[in-house]
Amino acid sequence: MPIKDKVVTWYIQNIILPRREIIDKPGFVVTTFTEDKYTTYLREFFLPEQLFELIENKIIENYGEQGKQALYSAGKKFGYLYSSMSNFPTINDVTEKKLSNFAYLMLRYVESVYAKQADHSLSFAEKILKITFDNYIVCRHNGHGYIMMDGAISGLWAYIIQDKSVEGTQLECQGRNNKQCYFFCAPIQKHTNKAKKIYHEQDLIAQKFENEYKALNEIRETKYAQNSLLQLIDLNFFSYQQGTLTYKNMRFFPCESHILYLLEEELLKLPNGEKTLFNACVEYGRILHKAYGHSDYEKFIMDFFPALGFGEIFFLNHYKMTIGAVYYPWTKFSEKSKYIIFRGILSGIISNAKNKEIIFTNFDVDIKSYLTLTIS
Repeated sequence: MPIKDKVVTWYIQNIILPRREIIDKPGFVVTTFTEDKYTTYLREFFLPEQLFELIENKIIENYGEQGKQALYSAGKKFGYLYSSMSNFPTINDVTEKKLSNFAYLMLRYVESVYAKQADHSLSFAEKILKITFDNYIVCRHNGHGYIMMDGAISGLWAYIIQDKSVEGTQLECQGRNNKQCYFFCAPIQKHTNKAKKIYHEQDLIAQKFENEYKALNEIRETKYAQNSLLQLIDLNFFSYQQGTLTYKNMRFFPCESHILYLLEEELLKLPNGEKTLFNACVEYGRILHKAYGHSDYEKFIMDFFPALGFGEIFFLNHYKMTIGAVYYPWTKFSEKSKYIIFRGILSGIISNAKNKEIIFTNFDVDIKSYLTLTIS
């Protein structure tokens, strides 16, 4: 990993070296740390920025304001749940000075993996958070960012100040030809820009880290997955420069695994939302395979997705096209999930590789001491 600027130096010194971010185990990406005798252990994915761009574009194209609301709801629910599982400090627990220090460190982390620059100001008394970003993920290209900015950061702020009613929005966005992204989050009566629609979501769930989550997501030895993310970075399969992970100039970002479950749950509430989401993921899978550019799609899938934290992936039946994902990240949403995003991406990859439509419509979930997902 080349160290080219202070942000990368900070990230390596504070995240990688203390092993907060474990990226050297095939099949797993894990954040773990212990503070004040409290242990946090989070399964993560490294997710493609372009996938989220496509999902937002397709959902908004098909559903307009209703789609924007669904994307925002998924993001805010994720931000709130993630903050609770990470045991982030809140206004009820610590002094404002400690909270301010935490906000600074959090923004340095965001700056190192989600953006080139992040500056903020906040008021705990007024419950206002303002952040300006340069080159923030997703919205820098599509001008939306309802999941990972508007929603997710609003959820995080709502948790920290313990007020679910605060809502956030981008008043400026580089994807809309502004010089910067300007995010504003506050109680609704303090949103004075009437030209910008504000979305609402207060059905937020706090979920403390539990032993069940850790046990079902425990790092295990893999049989088929040979390469960790760190190994593929060392082999230059992935590029890691200036805090940004890329593959073939496609940017990836780390995110706790609840995000895919919550995004699916919210988008399934839309009329025909399952098909729209699936088709967006198929389209991304085709783009990804085209970027890979080789015919050996099986090897690509078995190397690529385990390195990004999806567990151990292998082909159970080549003729019937059945794929197993052992140690797939588990959450309390796992039993009712349809795994639309994962099935869609793999459908797109293999369809493009074989030059014929291959659609993974069936799935089976087996949860014992870990989660095994089978798709066909």
